[in-house]
Amino acid sequence: MQKVSAKNEIVYLALGAAAAGFLSGLLGAGGGIVLYFILGALYGRGAKENLILSSTAVMFFCVVSLFFYKGNAALDTGNILRVGLPAALGGITGAFLMTKISSDKLKKLFATVVIISGVLMLLR
Repeated sequence: MQKVSAKNEIVYLALGAAAAGFLSGLLGAGGGIVLYFILGALYGRGAKENLILSSTAVMFFCVVSLFFYKGNAALDTGNILRVGLPAALGGITGAFLMTKISSDKLKKLFATVVIISGVLMLLR
């Protein structure tokens, strides 16, 4: 792949991040996947680095969405701890396991989860 200039890189990254944020705000998901592939295309980093960076961005998407959803009364605050605590524990466990899994296996796992999720969404 041909290396893009620093100026174009910033433009592509900004456009990709805006698209990822839009998807996350609209659908509640999907932005991290967009960022994962944009980071891979621009920087050619490994799967682990791309997952870490895209996960960090998703955290910001979630915080921003939380304020907008809360303002629209779509948030059941009683469920925050029931969902948030197990999710945080799962995130900690996943981050720990990421250091133990090879990048190739991580890529295959990520692709499998994306494919299964897509199929389930189409069938339901």
